[in-house]
Amino acid sequence: MAELRREPVERRWVIITTNPPRGPADYVPYKPPYQLQEPKEPCPFCAGREGMTPPEVFSVGEGGERWSVRVVPNKFPFFHIEGEFDRRAEGMYDTMEAVGAHEIVVEAPEHDQSFATMDARHIEHVLRAYQARFVDLKRDVRIQQVLILKNYPGIFNRHPHSHLLAMPIVPRTIDDEIWGAVDYYRRKERCIFCDILKEERSAKKRVVLETPHFLVFCPFASRYPFETWIVPKLHSPDYHTATKEMTGDLSAVIASLFSRFHKLLADPPYSLLFHTSPLQPRFHQDEYHWHVEIRLRIGLREGFEWGTGFFVNPTPPENAAAYLRDVE
Repeated sequence: MAELRREPVERRWVIITTNPPRGPADYVPYKPPYQLQEPKEPCPFCAGREGMTPPEVFSVGEGGERWSVRVVPNKFPFFHIEGEFDRRAEGMYDTMEAVGAHEIVVEAPEHDQSFATMDARHIEHVLRAYQARFVDLKRDVRIQQVLILKNYPGIFNRHPHSHLLAMPIVPRTIDDEIWGAVDYYRRKERCIFCDILKEERSAKKRVVLETPHFLVFCPFASRYPFETWIVPKLHSPDYHTATKEMTGDLSAVIASLFSRFHKLLADPPYSLLFHTSPLQPRFHQDEYHWHVEIRLRIGLREGFEWGTGFFVNPTPPENAAAYLRDVE
């Protein structure tokens, strides 16, 4: 059997299949369609090799070789800080320079760490670095959106790191979420994410864990197996304004959640994204509600999904949340 579920923010339809539903054992044998290999050259992110990266723009620790987290410009950036937009046409097409910033957050001096093995205090240092860079990059009025992205394991380097991308445009996914939230607020005078929190706390069956500041749950219309959201209980459009208490709580949530993924699914590959409101007044929306989305990369989209835009999820979120709750 299968059922169609509608995601309320972007109004996207998802097919949840249940005949039979897939559990953790069905994904453990999954192998990516490529073999990750360590580069032959020394890792530039390891402690003692700081000279192999561009000069750091931020660090947590005592500096030099005694750091716990450091942020450096990407040597091969998607967006570059220098220059002007130079908007122009190529026939009927539009193009412009990719002005912005692309930074690497080196999350630990050790090469073999991950969110599943770091303690909460160290993850808090990583979150502090994220926030500090948000605040600094916001000063550049050319930058509309900052996106925190983490792929595990890294595509080209397995050293624990994440990307911080400062963009001159608002990505379509964030834009779709914002307008879904704005439309909902205009119709009901309530935040759609706050209403989702109330519904999930009431239903309980999709909740993985709850802390004083955050609710962690598998969304009703999960696009991917074990898709998980971390949503702050206090309404705020901006991640970078999170308090010290919230940051400490979020670090404990991340440590607990990724430890569960590690134990349940044998250290699965994943992507993590922070969704937050655009920075500048022109596009900033108070109706938005920042949150973190995690997608495990344990399945591939097939032809039906590419052709229709529908997602097909063979693990109902109620089952996924139950599996994650039961991890000791």
